[in-house]
Amino acid sequence: MHHRQILDLALRELPAARAAYVRKVADALNGDPALEEREHLMFPVLAAAAAGIEPILAPADCARQVVVFMQRHAEGVAHTLYSATYLQDQKTAMAPWAVRLQADIAIAIMDQLSSGNLTLNEPKVWRFRADGATGTTMTGGPFFPYEDGEEEM
Repeated sequence: MHHRQILDLALRELPAARAAYVRKVADALNGDPALEEREHLMFPVLAAAAAGIEPILAPADCARQVVVFMQRHAEGVAHTLYSATYLQDQKTAMAPWAVRLQADIAIAIMDQLSSGNLTLNEPKVWRFRADGATGTTMTGGPFFPYEDGEEEM
């Protein structure tokens, strides 16, 4: 089996947007000279971690995190990949490595957020009431976005 097929099979179980993101990360990793002898180790780990990788970093940045992870943990991943445990239950065997990769990517996201190199563009939700209710909210403040004060006549 081609090693990329392990990842492709795992991506079938993911929502389309997340699968597309992880596929872009894998494409960025293809042919990376730093993974020349470790590429076959990387795909099972990436497949196991795919469901928990948040699509926040640029795919190239996420790929760099995967490269660093594989350079640091290649021997341990190889030991797991070639063990009897992996043959019996691939998901359980790769779970610790998947969690570590997800943690490394999460740390990179938090570092970039704290340094200001990354901003999340979460949409703002504005709510308006059409039922004509007036008064205050449960917290005691005026209704959002504005409340007319008591009118004096």
